[in-house]
Amino acid sequence: MDGTGYARTDRIPPLTCQHCARIDHCPPRTLWNGAYRASLVERVFSDSASVFVRGNAVPQIEVLRAFRFALDPSDAERAELARYAGACRWAYNYALGKMTESYQAWAARRSVYLDAGLSEVEAKARIKADGAELTDRIKVWDHHRKSLMNNVIGKQAPAPAQPSTGQEELERRLAAVRADAAGAGRERELLAEARAMVNALKAEAFSAGFRTPTAFDTSALWRMDRDRPKEEGGSPWWSEVNGFCFTSGFDRAGVAWRYWQDSLAGRRAGPRTGYPRFKKKGRAADSFTLFHDVKRPIIRLDGYRRLVMPGLGSIRIHDSGKRLARLVTRGQAVIQSVTVTRGAHRWYASVLAKVKQDVPVLWEHVDDDGIRVPYMTRAQAEKAASGSGRVEQVGGPTVRQRAGGLVGVDLGSRYLAALSSPLDPADPTSALVQHPRLLADSLTKVAKAQRTLARAQQGSHRRAKAAARVAHLHHQIRVGRASFLHGVSKKLATRFTHVAIEDLALAALTASARGTAEQPGKDVKVEARFNRHLLDAALGILRGQLEYKTAWYGSQLVVLDKNEPVASTCAKCKERNPSSDPSRSRFHCLSCGAVVHRHENSTANIVYAARRQLTTVASDSGETLNARRDPASPTSARTPGRGR
Repeated sequence: MDGTGYARTDRIPPLTCQHCARIDHCPPRTLWNGAYRASLVERVFSDSASVFVRGNAVPQIEVLRAFRFALDPSDAERAELARYAGACRWAYNYALGKMTESYQAWAARRSVYLDAGLSEVEAKARIKADGAELTDRIKVWDHHRKSLMNNVIGKQAPAPAQPSTGQEELERRLAAVRADAAGAGRERELLAEARAMVNALKAEAFSAGFRTPTAFDTSALWRMDRDRPKEEGGSPWWSEVNGFCFTSGFDRAGVAWRYWQDSLAGRRAGPRTGYPRFKKKGRAADSFTLFHDVKRPIIRLDGYRRLVMPGLGSIRIHDSGKRLARLVTRGQAVIQSVTVTRGAHRWYASVLAKVKQDVPVLWEHVDDDGIRVPYMTRAQAEKAASGSGRVEQVGGPTVRQRAGGLVGVDLGSRYLAALSSPLDPADPTSALVQHPRLLADSLTKVAKAQRTLARAQQGSHRRAKAAARVAHLHHQIRVGRASFLHGVSKKLATRFTHVAIEDLALAALTASARGTAEQPGKDVKVEARFNRHLLDAALGILRGQLEYKTAWYGSQLVVLDKNEPVASTCAKCKERNPSSDPSRSRFHCLSCGAVVHRHENSTANIVYAARRQLTTVASDSGETLNARRDPASPTSARTPGRGR
């Protein structure tokens, strides 16, 4: 096995095509589907479990993929899309308002207990005890509602609810009511009463601060209030749009609230997530999501040039939907939902489908009972096999990927990506991927449009036209950037077995150098120009695309450990030079005297660190030591010429 974790391929006979009898001629999919590899079984070892390579066919797995189409609506259809987006925005604000009211009531109760001298933990426990009786009543009535619902639709009764302290009499009374209703045929009438009672009890708990409404709870409360006048918080126009507009708004508010809560509790990685804010027309992005029953699909393609959506009918699309239509016709894709968004002057429809996709490499967790669970990445399978079982690798990299091997990618400001191996072996210059510089090339137009917008009068038609012009320019830059990054990430994922990158702290790299009035920053204009250039490259988006595309196309993404000194270490002698200036185009090693281009030195160090990371076996005693009993990774500071 080589250092990349794959089985060595030099012991495997060359692949002979069944169609033309030539070696390694036809695409890899044809070679893998042939019977030639049916008997090939080679065992390799991973860091934590045994891995088996089974090469009898191209592995296949169901994945969720989005197919994005640019819509070409008429003026009437544009107005209808805007109405649907407005309904989703209203539902988001409605749900966020309910959550905010519940949270404020909870915070008021907590403040009372804190002022009384209780600790934070004691105050939370006291609030939970205050609402225990109401919570138990909700559980009993909700079990009653579920039982009636199952009787109406003919399903098996739910499991008996756990006995609630102090609610035994209510449980017996509701059970007797269900028994009497079964013979009299009054289940539907009692179901409506049970729903109203559950919603009323939940509303009482929300207003008292004993619990926070979920998206399902908000939807139930909205159904109680939707026919009220607009002045009383209702939405009497709800029947004019599809009901899923409201459902998607409730779901998005729930997700925003959960992200804030998880970030507040330290369960969410990354920067601190702020308190969810209400959405305002003209500022928030116009978007909504529509669903359908997959057994009776409504969302579908009408030919290759029209998309049918519930409530909106058939809308023309700019590009062809042939690829998705053929997948659906062959039974290889099932449409789940469609999300419609507006970007400047364009409307886009992102059709989410569950697709049976061929992947060159698939990882399976095989437990002790022989049950196989497929995973897209090796890390996911090994995490599942940490308790018991083993990991099996199904398939292998393509011929092109094996020829490319492992590539080190140095993401930076001078070049978008500097590679240790060229994308095209016949073109050595493809080892350097230049920046598209879309924002820099359009900066003059953007500045002119911004000046026109700033000089226009508030609320005038001319200001609206100027704002549309600014949005149009930024939208063109965003679309061009996304298209370029998708091309680069796909080439990297399909031409190499491993793609190694640094774990860059982009937020710290692009932080403002302005400083404060007491301590003003230095070279603020230079730093601002550098930050703008780095943000224009969208390195975070490129990494996100590599994360899922490497799994799709059978390669692996290797992210180096934080603070790996790839820029200050000599690739030849592995000695560190902390005083090396990263702005210099060449790297000078004070130990061995090597002088190389900086991006060549960095990519070589990335490859070296990636191979070490793939082959290093961690021990309980700490980091692996080399023959001199020093850490194997050059992470500690070293003095030039003295080793450490």
